[in-house]
Amino acid sequence: MARNQALTNFFLLTVILCPGPALAEAPKHKFMEAFSAAERARPFVQARSRTVPQNFLDGQWQGTIAASDGKTYFGLSCHSEALNAQFFSYDPAADKMRHIIDVGAWCGETDSVGKVNTQGKIHSNIYEHERKLYMSSTRSANPEFPYKGGHFLSYDLKTGECRDLGHFKDTKGGLMCMVHDPVYQRLYAISEGGQKLIYYDLKSGKITTVGMIEENAQHTRTLIADPEGIIYGSTWGGLIYRYDPKLDMTSGLITLLPKDPDAPPVPGPTAHPTLIVYDRSTESMKPTGGHGRRHWDTWGPMIWDSETRWWYGILQSQEYLFRFRPPNNRRSHHASVEGLASMSFRPPKQRMGNVSFGFGMKGRKLYFVSYPVWRSQAHLTSYEMGTGVVTDHGPIVLEGGRRISEMHALVLGSDGKLHGPAMVWSIDGKDPANDWGGASRASSYIHCRLVIIDPIKDFKHAADSRKWQGKSAK
Repeated sequence: MARNQALTNFFLLTVILCPGPALAEAPKHKFMEAFSAAERARPFVQARSRTVPQNFLDGQWQGTIAASDGKTYFGLSCHSEALNAQFFSYDPAADKMRHIIDVGAWCGETDSVGKVNTQGKIHSNIYEHERKLYMSSTRSANPEFPYKGGHFLSYDLKTGECRDLGHFKDTKGGLMCMVHDPVYQRLYAISEGGQKLIYYDLKSGKITTVGMIEENAQHTRTLIADPEGIIYGSTWGGLIYRYDPKLDMTSGLITLLPKDPDAPPVPGPTAHPTLIVYDRSTESMKPTGGHGRRHWDTWGPMIWDSETRWWYGILQSQEYLFRFRPPNNRRSHHASVEGLASMSFRPPKQRMGNVSFGFGMKGRKLYFVSYPVWRSQAHLTSYEMGTGVVTDHGPIVLEGGRRISEMHALVLGSDGKLHGPAMVWSIDGKDPANDWGGASRASSYIHCRLVIIDPIKDFKHAADSRKWQGKSAK
């Protein structure tokens, strides 16, 4: 581990010292201009941020946790063909950022560090159990590299040890989502290439394949576990499924995800490949039928509320808030699902692109970072439990008038503030841009920062913020 860390530190120092392309060569964009005085006369969120020195990093999807040691841990992704994702911590008490490890080196692929992107993302949620963090890795964008598969990873909060627990061989993709089940002590994930539900047993160290979930590359990227150790996910068609480890069986529930009645239709085919029910006791699989196109937030987390005992989530391509309660016993196939309210600030007829991961909770409020499409300007919206009131607090603005383009994770830090890695618009002539270039994110002219939002002090002109009553005031 020490050797891996030394190599990683040398590589990162090399990257930091090597300047990227001249700033003047980047294409101009209206959001490269600082937030104006006229814009400040309307509601906005004045947040603060901490810079991340590696200019080659260009995103993060989930992969963030506020841990029990008081620090916020997060991964940052990279779509370069040569450079990997990285793992960091932020200590709010000391206001200090720390680089921990290159994710490729963490996965034991040390010889490729600085040469080939072997592990481009920590795309899963991060979970803590007995003072250890657990997560999974996946690829990003290097079609020339023969990918070997995603890894299950752990980080020891006491010792700082980064362990590679093992990897699932899948040349077509990594582990896009993962959930920790404390009942059976397992890490469940879905392989991107084969759409297979698998799990890593923390007691035995073995990886087991449950079976295929769906004949579709656009599987859900969020799994949840209930208090009995039953795992839930959703299909591309909006069907909710579960895997019951006691019965060792995957099955569909007689429940569909809701739909935003005011959302524009999603283009594309109306029929989509559907859930495959797989029973390992009989080694049989069969399709269950299609139901349209909607996942529970394919791009983000689900939030458990212990007071109402519901899971809250956001629908993909709609930014529509809903809640889900599993069946009251494992023999029942009837779950409860309710649509609540739109969390989007989009114009009425504008269709959503890929939905944000920025979904967090403080007190009795859910916070969501909404943005209509890539290369736009993100807003912070909130949902008040009990009243159903949704508020658009306005664009999120950082030091120097920098605007946030995307924010794909949001957690409540130990300082009582919302933390999340974000893609921030670079101000012309002042800020860095991605060193590697060549893809759509490089042309976006953005860079990574860790954003810190105080929900009490940072909302400007709060009384004028757009509010409306949700259709379900719960």
